[in-house]
Amino acid sequence: MLDQRVSVGPMSDPEAWKPTMLAAATRGATAVDDAGVLHVLRHRDVEALLGERRLHGVGLSVFDASGVPAGPLRDWYAALMFTNDGPAHDRLRRLVSKAFTPRAVDRLRRVAADLVEARVARLRGVGGGDLVTALGDVPMHVMCALLGVPASAVPEFISWVDALSPIFGFMSREQIDAASAALTALLAYVDGLVAGRTESPADDLITALIRAEEDGDRLSRHETVSMVANLLVGGHDTTSSQIGCSLLTLLARPEALALARDGAGMLPSLVAETIRFEPSIVIAPRTVAAPLVIGDVERSPGTMIAFNFLTANHDPLAWSEPEVFRPARFASPDASRLLSFGGGPHYCLGASLARMTLEESVRGVAAAAPRLVEEPTTTTVIHPGQLLEVDRFGNLLIRTT
Repeated sequence: MLDQRVSVGPMSDPEAWKPTMLAAATRGATAVDDAGVLHVLRHRDVEALLGERRLHGVGLSVFDASGVPAGPLRDWYAALMFTNDGPAHDRLRRLVSKAFTPRAVDRLRRVAADLVEARVARLRGVGGGDLVTALGDVPMHVMCALLGVPASAVPEFISWVDALSPIFGFMSREQIDAASAALTALLAYVDGLVAGRTESPADDLITALIRAEEDGDRLSRHETVSMVANLLVGGHDTTSSQIGCSLLTLLARPEALALARDGAGMLPSLVAETIRFEPSIVIAPRTVAAPLVIGDVERSPGTMIAFNFLTANHDPLAWSEPEVFRPARFASPDASRLLSFGGGPHYCLGASLARMTLEESVRGVAAAAPRLVEEPTTTTVIHPGQLLEVDRFGNLLIRTT
């Protein structure tokens, strides 16, 4: 079976990328884009391949293409859990999993709820405003509360992480320089926090990472500092982008948003359906490490693969009427699995934190009974090989009724 070709690439106009990919999924299970990346389009195939050990991350290939020189930025990225596979990845994940527990996350639900309530109240007080901007710092505040970072440092952390966010795609020289400077500042700050927690433990994630142990193995101080920066960079953009995607989806469907206000039991399914319907993470890149059959064709080592979560989330073989928004879809025990958080050895460690932050964002906005004062326009940006991120929602305003 020959792979179909699609005339889009990682730097294409996202307004064309989405319909092109959805149309390709109606014609076949795989497609090759202009950059030569093989997209796996069907839910069944993506789900099966997420745990495939013959597929690895993209490593430093994007750094090589961007011309990132030897130095702290390259060294840090090369050591990330996200970048590694096999024993090195598995060791880091086992140790971090001992600290990053659902219980630790759930204790922050009240923190997230209070943050959202305060920002919505501020908008109500001035008669309206941009929800994406108002809630944009909520994920970082929640993550910093989990880590034990003081709230006063959050704006600086956001500045550093914003400068580091292009590392998942092709970078210009200016972006490389900005990311390098931000990383140096971030690691120095976190190193001070780790030193402080080593001397005076607290009830936070940094202390838990320091204490995490398995058969005598622990994270080194350098690994702990690098891991904290990894969690910050990996969790901020993705969650803040999904807040925008989820709220726009619900604000366009007031009856669905009302369910978050009137029936708390519906909230997890409602939020999961917004992620399926309008995901902020649309692809996850992989590289074939050993010969592997995908789409009835043996793929050779080095082949670039993209798990296409956008098309998998709209696959009619997995979802009944996938273009229809159904708030109770994930309340059914036989619902297909939502793939946006990945799977297998690279399943997102922060999935429970992201879900909780999204749920409280939706709950807090729904409580204000908002409406769109005019049809919003959307401008989206694809971070090559990684994200479909909401950048601007035009006149997305909240009004009390």
